[in-house]
Amino acid sequence: MGYRYEKYEENNRYVELPREADGVPLTIIGAKAFLSCRNVESLILPDSLESVEDWAFAHMKGLKELWIPAKKIVFGRKVFLGCGGLERVILTCRKMPLQGQYEGIPYFLASVFRLALHDIKKELTDLSLAGDAKGQWQWLAFYDEALAVYLMRADDYDFLPAFIGWFDVEDVDDQKAGYIAEQIKKKIELVFQRLIYGEGITKQAEKLFGEYLAEKVPEQTLKLLCEIRPGYGRSVKYFQIWQRLGGFKRYSPGFLLEQLEDADPEVRSFLLECQLEETAEGDFFGSLELKE
Repeated sequence: MGYRYEKYEENNRYVELPREADGVPLTIIGAKAFLSCRNVESLILPDSLESVEDWAFAHMKGLKELWIPAKKIVFGRKVFLGCGGLERVILTCRKMPLQGQYEGIPYFLASVFRLALHDIKKELTDLSLAGDAKGQWQWLAFYDEALAVYLMRADDYDFLPAFIGWFDVEDVDDQKAGYIAEQIKKKIELVFQRLIYGEGITKQAEKLFGEYLAEKVPEQTLKLLCEIRPGYGRSVKYFQIWQRLGGFKRYSPGFLLEQLEDADPEVRSFLLECQLEETAEGDFFGSLELKE
């Protein structure tokens, strides 16, 4: 028998829960144990953990990093509801980061919990599979299946208007428009992330994700690239993916250069090279035209 961790009542940014108390191992994190603890940025859970109850980490707005043992853990309902800032879920063995783990999995796990993708594919909460040197490739296949379903969902899926006093239909429409815009942004970010960490992806999944960016939401994709958010469009990797997907057929490198005056030098250098290549190809084929 283990003990149940009931409630976190401190105010630290970095929290590590002890493996045991009075010789009894911690096996359960109770319902709402960390509910609305907004200051916690990094949380380390012990390898004795067996289950996490409903709403345990809900609305931890500041949570960016979760360390959790690579084993089968039973999760309750809405455990990570409102944890929009969660960036990485690091699988551990004896309190150390798991060795031999594919580098993209911590980011994919974070999106699984943050966006409840495990509601689409239950196997995604099998942390022993995600952490296994061979099983992680099967886990990635499950992730790609869930991501494909998530992309195909209506952008207003699960929308619920927030009731603050009296509001009319226009207020609800504004809320819905904002919700849809946020959902599209999340989907674009997830697809880019999966394509950046593209190991184990099938050609079918890569094609589906690429079509989503370059054909279904090209204007929204371009907008995000041009925002140059920290950790997002600043990396040349995003533009290399955009090129590979055929994005330059819609928006030329020259057009992007005009939009990205404040981009990092590496990004501008890449776009300039692409522009020069396009110009050279145009001149070459133009020289082959028959003249009267």
